[in-house]
Amino acid sequence: MSTKQAFGTLVSAEDALDTILARVKPVLDTEDVPLADADGRVVAEDIKSTINVPAFDRAGMDGYAVIAEDLAEPAMLRVVGQALAGKPFNKGIKRGECVQIATGAPIPKGANAVVMQENVQVVGSAVSFRIPVRKGEHIAHRASDIGKGQVVLRRGTVLGPGQVAALAIIGKAKARVYARPQVLIFTTGDEVAAPGKALKTGQVYDCNSFALMSVARRSGAEVTYRPNVKDTVKDLLKVVKDASTKFHAIVFSGGTSVGARDFAEEVVGELGQVHVHGVAIKPGKPVLFGTVGKCAVFGLPGYPTSCLLTAKLFLAPALRRMAHITGVDRPHKNVTLGHEVKQDKTKQILLPVKVDDHDVAWSTFKDSGSITSLSESIGYIEIEAGDGVVQKGTEAVVRIIR
Repeated sequence: MSTKQAFGTLVSAEDALDTILARVKPVLDTEDVPLADADGRVVAEDIKSTINVPAFDRAGMDGYAVIAEDLAEPAMLRVVGQALAGKPFNKGIKRGECVQIATGAPIPKGANAVVMQENVQVVGSAVSFRIPVRKGEHIAHRASDIGKGQVVLRRGTVLGPGQVAALAIIGKAKARVYARPQVLIFTTGDEVAAPGKALKTGQVYDCNSFALMSVARRSGAEVTYRPNVKDTVKDLLKVVKDASTKFHAIVFSGGTSVGARDFAEEVVGELGQVHVHGVAIKPGKPVLFGTVGKCAVFGLPGYPTSCLLTAKLFLAPALRRMAHITGVDRPHKNVTLGHEVKQDKTKQILLPVKVDDHDVAWSTFKDSGSITSLSESIGYIEIEAGDGVVQKGTEAVVRIIR
């Protein structure tokens, strides 16, 4: 085993993220999933339509299918039938005739326009038309939405309600998507107990794993959770070694600093390579990232506020890259500070805040171990390192945490 050392030169958050993203690779495996389960998945191939949508000329309004030339002047037309969605009028029409038609119904042969129900007057078995109509009006023409052979969705598209509907409308029952990154999540520490169990003296409930599972799932990963790992090199070594051959990423909290029972750097260094250990942010300095074979390993701080902030900063973007999810906007809100903030000389401060009705931001930070620092906030403000004070009333940007 390597000898434990204190943190060396801390890297910036930007450099740490660049290092992480340069070493995680998108998962290339694909699978077919039923359309009902496709929401949020990423399309693994260009998808072409094998049909026209619509497959026939259809009515865009409830009304009457007519021959437009009949209505150059006010006219009375004889109603010869009815066309409903799924029940077309198959006989066709000729000059002087019209067909009552419902939205979505096929246009009868011979008709070339639809007049809205509101613009006519029914007189017995005939209809009075007073307003001219243009040829093609209120008709959705065959293939006007999607043509046969047209690419409907491009590879890399994230499936949402509209995209799933597009697949359904062309008759796709399944979608070929990229497999989700498989992620193992756990905590370290003899003091950590699973929620629902009775606490022993000196124990705390595991909140980090559940926060990390939420971050990972929202970033496109499939999560496996295991009970916490004891604070020994042997136990952590065994778990990481075994998991590195089964998962795309391993994520744990605790054991990443340089204390007597912090073994993460030793273990990852023994099995693979440590690329990041220590980031110039506050809270959240003891972030570790390494690789064991093809498996990415994320060691995040044990304190809840530090853990969740660093998960949003580093873990979420990495998992999105592995899941082929690109172009994700970071939601933000422009605010003014409601109080002054003292800068840290060497580290960027990530300040959790709440925002009032006047867009004034107020710190919710208590300490790194207080989960309410984040549960009561909407996000955080980045305060750059320096030797001064950021004044009350200063304009700032809140990075929203969802």
